Amino acid sequence: MRHPSATQFSPSVDGYVRLPEQALADLHLVHIDSAPDPALLDELRAEGVDASSAGYTEWQRPRGPEGAHVTLGWDWYVDRASGALVVAWGDIRSNVMCVDPHGFDLGPAQTTRALLRRVAGLNWPNAVAQAALAPWGQPALRGPTLQ
Repeated sequence: MRHPSATQFSPSVDGYVRLPEQALADLHLVHIDSAPDPALLDELRAEGVDASSAGYTEWQRPRGPEGAHVTLGWDWYVDRASGALVVAWGDIRSNVMCVDPHGFDLGPAQTTRALLRRVAGLNWPNAVAQAALAPWGQPALRGPTLQ
């Protein structure tokens, strides 16, 4: 679907902030919150994931001269074997919809893949470790893994 009136400076009527995929690399994202989630840990373990802890993290680009308010959030877990933080289910929640050069939506799956690539460039494991794990005495982690 094409949304010619939607730009990176204001959300469209469906709530998405539409951005060209290449614009994701320039998004300045700020960590808002991260916390453990015991229910998520139980859910992951029920699915056979060998996680030692799990939780969520939220990031944003506040509304400003560079564009509309953008939000990203995802569930994470610590892989027991490697100690790495992993994006659970390879899924990102966001108000971003990537568009092609003609303004047509790339769709949720392609947008999620692009957001995962952007998230891989963040130092999110450190932010999560400081905000969600350090207060509980969890050890430092060894970098991001997308799954």
